[in-house]
Amino acid sequence: MNSNTGRWTRAAAAAVSGALLAVAVPALVASPVSAATQAITITKSGFVPMNQTIKVGDTISFTNTDVAAHEVLFKATTGFSCTVKPLVVQPDKTQSCTWTVAGSYPYSDPNQRDRTFRGTVTVDAVAPVVVPTVSLASSTDVVKYGTAVTLSGKTVPATAGTTVDILAMATGETTYTKVTSVVTTNGGTYTVPVTPEIQTSYRAEFQNGTARVASAVAAVQVRPQVGLVLRTLKGVRAYFTVKVTSSQTYEGAYVLVQRKNSLGRWTTVTRTTLGAFSSDRFSVRIPNGTSRIRALLPASQAGAGYLATASRAIAVSR
Repeated sequence: MNSNTGRWTRAAAAAVSGALLAVAVPALVASPVSAATQAITITKSGFVPMNQTIKVGDTISFTNTDVAAHEVLFKATTGFSCTVKPLVVQPDKTQSCTWTVAGSYPYSDPNQRDRTFRGTVTVDAVAPVVVPTVSLASSTDVVKYGTAVTLSGKTVPATAGTTVDILAMATGETTYTKVTSVVTTNGGTYTVPVTPEIQTSYRAEFQNGTARVASAVAAVQVRPQVGLVLRTLKGVRAYFTVKVTSSQTYEGAYVLVQRKNSLGRWTTVTRTTLGAFSSDRFSVRIPNGTSRIRALLPASQAGAGYLATASRAIAVSR
């Protein structure tokens, strides 16, 4: 993803970074399946129908059309709940039971000998509702300029052959743009490399029927490259070249030249302003012994969409 080239704007860095990290797109949410109610009529001749098949969460209502009361007694005592216990249904009345566990539930009227006063409620398990989703994660959330990062994730349904689009929005941009696509392998997984040139937010999407499924956002921050080279050592002074590289120019920005002290802390000994080609030559005094020197580009100089970064440390002895 290309950034806006030219002179960087340092004051906007914090605001843009916060906005990128705050963006998120929820996955689709499936509507719950409605429970159903089936009916069994208690007549003077028996249960009609004697057998009934329902799903977990469904209800059966028992309506008594006889002139005498009837009891509905299940062999099982768990897996369901009824409006009354024992389940005695008076004439012209209705009672009901709702099932929470799949299985076979034989029942009868214990006061009747006729086989028509026996039956079975078969409760089938409800097939799980598949909610289409896609996840997205980055192998790291901070990279140096020019370094690739691996994006990975998984789709649900977890099938191979699904095309997942990777969209990106870089610092300074207001919309997401597709930068690449990848096809899922077994289990619905995918991996794809990307190389952000500036702080960038990524999002994964795929088509599920008529719906577009989107992941949450994964933001990757970028540090400019700070190169430091020791050119020569003359007397008590060491001469260096420093160069900062990103998609922006750093002419007019400064870097801090630091030495590590005896306590292991970096202290600033001078600062140097970068010229054309975002580079500069400078020298520092080197005390007796070995000194470790580095160049630090502070956050105030890194620009919008970039983090502070330091060069490698160079050991200089005299």
